[in-house]
Amino acid sequence: MMTQNQLSDNGSIQISDSELDELQNFLMSDALPGGAMSLDTLDGFFTALVIGPVTVLPSAWLPLVWDMSGGGEEPEFESQEQAQRIVELLMKLMNSIVELLSKYPDYYEPLPDTYSYESEVVRDSLIKLWAMGFMIGVSYNEADWEPLLSDEAASVLLSAIAMLGIRPHDAVPLPTKKFREIWENVPDCVLALNEFWRPFRLGEIISARGMAGAGRIGRNDPCPCGSGKKFKKCCGK
Repeated sequence: MMTQNQLSDNGSIQISDSELDELQNFLMSDALPGGAMSLDTLDGFFTALVIGPVTVLPSAWLPLVWDMSGGGEEPEFESQEQAQRIVELLMKLMNSIVELLSKYPDYYEPLPDTYSYESEVVRDSLIKLWAMGFMIGVSYNEADWEPLLSDEAASVLLSAIAMLGIRPHDAVPLPTKKFREIWENVPDCVLALNEFWRPFRLGEIISARGMAGAGRIGRNDPCPCGSGKKFKKCCGK
């Protein structure tokens, strides 16, 4: 993984370890209802939203961060300043995922792979939370994900992540060795899913910016997907 210092040298907007700790402390505090997302669940949730086919506005996803059940419970902030700070950290985490996947895909890692653990059992539990968050993000836009769900080859990528999530009590447990083998392939699954949806997101961007009516995108113009590459070397291939 590209280190924080290396990313900073490249003008990165990556969220720092101290900011992640600050966000995690708030998510684990008594200020939130019992159904709030953990930090690892949040990372999986944001990853699904970022790589998915459509843009989801914060006003739509924020209620699920506070209450995964959709019951509408909200945190009790100490002040307006604290509320603004937490939302700022949430946006920075999401934008960090966007930046990694668009500019540094070779260095992408899901959050559970960025920590050291006292035991593999703890790591496995956080992986389950990450996968659960990812599938919540998919379920939120299930209708928009239908093109992938109906694509046999691409849907296998999603099925692999779904297998890692928290399973019903009556489900057959996934063998530990198999569980960890699947997780090792999750970064590649995320990158492949991101590429699957790239043309869909590009179409949405073009439509939103009115480019369809304004004429073609020049081959040497910046790609509208935000990768920073020229159109001819990115989505225009």
